[in-house]
Amino acid sequence: MQAGEILQGVFIIALVVAVPIVWHFSRAASLLRQWAGKNGYHVVHSEHRFFFRGPFFWTTSNGQAVYRITVEDTEGSLRSGWVRCGGWFLGMLSDHVEARWDD
Repeated sequence: MQAGEILQGVFIIALVVAVPIVWHFSRAASLLRQWAGKNGYHVVHSEHRFFFRGPFFWTTSNGQAVYRITVEDTEGSLRSGWVRCGGWFLGMLSDHVEARWDD
């Protein structure tokens, strides 16, 4: 095996690993933006949570994404909470978004 073939194999493996990861995060961010727009919110801050997932900690699958968010409504009021994007079984293939507020 030549160096060029090895590099080509490494590149293909990296692509196969990276593309689904990039798609997962961009799809989650897109679902979050769409959800906010549909509900009259502007996302002021969002932080993707990998381990500590607030109220979604025990019920979130690996295919879902959880965000800690702060949004502003149309009247200028701020609200904080948690948003889970994707479905339990289909992950990011689902348009499901669920929010739980800090109230």
